[in-house]
Amino acid sequence: MDSNHQSNYKLSKTEKKFLRKQIKARHTLLRHEGIETVSYATQSLVVANGGLGNGVSRNQLLPVLEKCGLVDALLMPPNKPYSFARYKTTEESKRAYVTLNGKEVVDDLGQKIILYLNFVEKAQWKELRPQALPPGLMVVEEIISSEEEKMLLESVDWTEDTDNQNSQKSLKHRRVKHFGYEFHYENNNVDKDKPLPGGLPDICDSFLEKWLREAEKNLEVGIH
Repeated sequence: MDSNHQSNYKLSKTEKKFLRKQIKARHTLLRHEGIETVSYATQSLVVANGGLGNGVSRNQLLPVLEKCGLVDALLMPPNKPYSFARYKTTEESKRAYVTLNGKEVVDDLGQKIILYLNFVEKAQWKELRPQALPPGLMVVEEIISSEEEKMLLESVDWTEDTDNQNSQKSLKHRRVKHFGYEFHYENNNVDKDKPLPGGLPDICDSFLEKWLREAEKNLEVGIH
């Protein structure tokens, strides 16, 4: 229920209770996390109570969100009781806002959790990035050109035998393929003891050699 519609008719007791909880969730996000919500519709939503810190996994939340449209991205910060969902269109995010606000989901322990959704600006995604990089880590922007990106995409073989190669899955709106290790959506992690046998596509070797050369150059510049 959108608070902007309060004046149009008298809210029921249940609606008033829900509205109070939604506003409380909004204030909690701002006070404790610095996440500011907006009163107008955007493509992005913050889903209070729908986070890994609440015991809600990606496998549980994503199908719920996808019932309202194509989820362009789902960000679930570690140990946080909320997540961010970005839809392909604003119409889809508005549908999710109306449909899923107050919806019950069951967490990993079988407990019922009620979701509270609010709109956020796109800028929130950048604000969640770490402010400082760990020692020795360097970020190189645009290291892959558009042509190289196309080559990498074309190197992915969707027809090979998945029993003996890399893990491949079909989700509701997309296909995914894992290299090196299978990504487990239920806990946003991998099992380091179970590497995949397929390895990386051969084309990755040339990119790795290029990046190593670039790293050596940057290191030499840093030393001088």
